[in-house]
Amino acid sequence: MKTQARIRFLVILLTLAGWQPSFAFQQSSLYETGKRLIQIAGSDNSDEIVSLIDPKIDIDTQADILKSFIQVKEGLFNIIGKNNLELFNVIKQGKFTYFILMYNNKFLFIRSKTNDKNLITGTFSLLNSNIGEKLALGRKVYKMKCYSCHGKYGKGGIGPNLADNYWKFVKNEDDLKNVIENGKKGTTMIAYKAYLKPEEIEAVTLYIKALKGKEIQNAKKPEGDKIDIPFTIIKN
Repeated sequence: MKTQARIRFLVILLTLAGWQPSFAFQQSSLYETGKRLIQIAGSDNSDEIVSLIDPKIDIDTQADILKSFIQVKEGLFNIIGKNNLELFNVIKQGKFTYFILMYNNKFLFIRSKTNDKNLITGTFSLLNSNIGEKLALGRKVYKMKCYSCHGKYGKGGIGPNLADNYWKFVKNEDDLKNVIENGKKGTTMIAYKAYLKPEEIEAVTLYIKALKGKEIQNAKKPEGDKIDIPFTIIKN
C-alpha cells in the first residue's frame, strides 16, 4: 500500500509540474510509442513512462499504469537479464495493444490499451506465450530461406515488401501458405514444400503475418492489393 501511495504521489507531482514531454505530441504512430516504451523499459528511470500515458485519465489510473509498468520491467529483467531488447512490432487486437519484443531470437509480449492518439490508457501485463516459440522458429526459417529475396524484416528486394499491408498473389492466409509451399510461376518464388517441414511452413507463415505494419526504413514500395490478414496473439 505504501508503494502504491508513493507512485500516486509521484504521478501527481509530475502532473502538477506540467510533465508533458514533446514526444507525447509528436509521435506519429503506435510503432513509435512502442519504440519509446522499450527504451524506457531498458533505462533506469521508469518515471518517463508518464510521457506515454494519456494525461486525460484520472490520477489513480495513471498511478496503476506506472505501478504495472515497474512490475513488467522487473519481470523482463528476471527473464532476459542484461540482454538487448528490441521492439519487433506492435499489433492491435480487439481492445488490447500488444508490443512484441525480441531478444536473442526469442519473443515476449507486453499488453496494454491505447487510444486513437497512441497514448497508453490501461495497465501493462507481460505475456510469455507459446506463439513466441513459433515466431522464433519462423524467424529462423525466414533468415535461411527468405532473407535473400525479401530482405531484413521483409523490407523487400528481389521479392516484394512483406512488411507493408499489400500482397501479391495472396488474398488470405491459405493463399500465403500455398505460395510458400508451391511457389509462383513466372516469379523467383520457388516451392518450399520439398525443403521445409510442415511445422516450419506454419511458423514462417506466422512470422510473415507478424511483420505486417512494421515500420522499416528504405522499404520497397507496396505492390499488389491492400488486404488485412490478421495476426492473432491470443484467441478470443
